[in-house]
Amino acid sequence: MRFLRCRASREQSESGAVAVELAFVLPILVLLLVGIVEFSITYNRVQALHAAAREGARVASQSYATSGEIEQRVSDALDPISFANPVAIAISPSGGQPCNLRTGDPVTVSVTVDDEIDIPLWPGGPMTVTLHGKGEFRCE
Repeated sequence: MRFLRCRASREQSESGAVAVELAFVLPILVLLLVGIVEFSITYNRVQALHAAAREGARVASQSYATSGEIEQRVSDALDPISFANPVAIAISPSGGQPCNLRTGDPVTVSVTVDDEIDIPLWPGGPMTVTLHGKGEFRCE
């Protein structure tokens, strides 16, 4: 009987220690969890930029494609993803029809946007990063 009383009193005295340990560990776990989620969202956006740039480069590889059509195709590919800042689209070689009379030459479409990563409890607050996507095809 004495053993049970001793054990019960020890468990009661340690209950406050568990709460203090949780108070120390919980912010770190929340920071880690939200950081993983934010990284995943950012990685998904980078993959979307690459896919949109490849789609634009595929259209640009056609000799009849104009810069407007290429930019429209990139914008259409990015419709499911929302960005707070405007997306910059660069086509190389530049011009009205990048692949006109350039069979076999490479055409490159680059997509760039500034994005914000906001992790609560992170010192310094939200971070702004520049995300890039690139696609390259040969002119047909």
